[in-house]
Amino acid sequence: MKRKCTLWIAAAIALAVIVYFVTRSEDDTLRVPLGVEQAAIVTYSGPLLAVAPYKWGVAVNVRIAEVTEKADRRVYDLRYIVNRAGTFDLKDYLVADDGSALTGLPSFKFEGDPKLSKNLDTRIQETEEIRVDVGGRYYEWMALFTLLWIGWLLLLIFWKRPKPPAEPDAGPPPPTLAEMMRSFLAQLEAGTLNADAKAKMEMVMLQCWRNELALGNEPMDSALAHIASNGKTSEALKKLQHWLHHPSSPVPSADIAAVIKPYTVEAAS
Repeated sequence: MKRKCTLWIAAAIALAVIVYFVTRSEDDTLRVPLGVEQAAIVTYSGPLLAVAPYKWGVAVNVRIAEVTEKADRRVYDLRYIVNRAGTFDLKDYLVADDGSALTGLPSFKFEGDPKLSKNLDTRIQETEEIRVDVGGRYYEWMALFTLLWIGWLLLLIFWKRPKPPAEPDAGPPPPTLAEMMRSFLAQLEAGTLNADAKAKMEMVMLQCWRNELALGNEPMDSALAHIASNGKTSEALKKLQHWLHHPSSPVPSADIAAVIKPYTVEAAS
């Protein structure tokens, strides 16, 4: 009798254990919402893992976030997104990087649950509807203070700002070539043309000839050669240089006045 009771008790315990494990495996099935990235840690000592080539309409999208090298194994941080309802195994979406067969790769099963996705959508909607209301006309006061600050800044920059100093008077314009030639002619006729004035007159006369022959920015030696070889100016240049640089020059002052006089008239603009 005692033995029979013991058998009944043992049978009851075994049945309870079986029911527990069956119920536990059903309740503990990993269920994940659709469209939300999940994480899984997989340890594998075989060849380097890679994600299987993507196929259109695949149920699970997988990526390898990080690989940690250990002495005899690798630890993979895997991220996956379930796209539709059903039960899937993560290892079905992994391949060996070198193309070899995967042996001993642990199974990692999970279930895509649309019900969780609906609950998640509800939670997101509830979160988005939450808002913080700031009372006391906060935004109106902030707008007013901003306008006041901008107005104060503009007053600080522009109010009673000193005017820039006036540009200094450039003075009278420099004399033209014709004006200088008239001055030299007057001194020549009055007999007051000294050595310094003669040197200046020579430079002004050469500048007049450069303008007349349109020599522009040619060097002085080249310009002087053109003036000496030109039919209009060659004879006048010889007279001027002989009169200036030879104290006993037979060239009369009247001839020099005749050379200068045409250039005392302002050129037509």
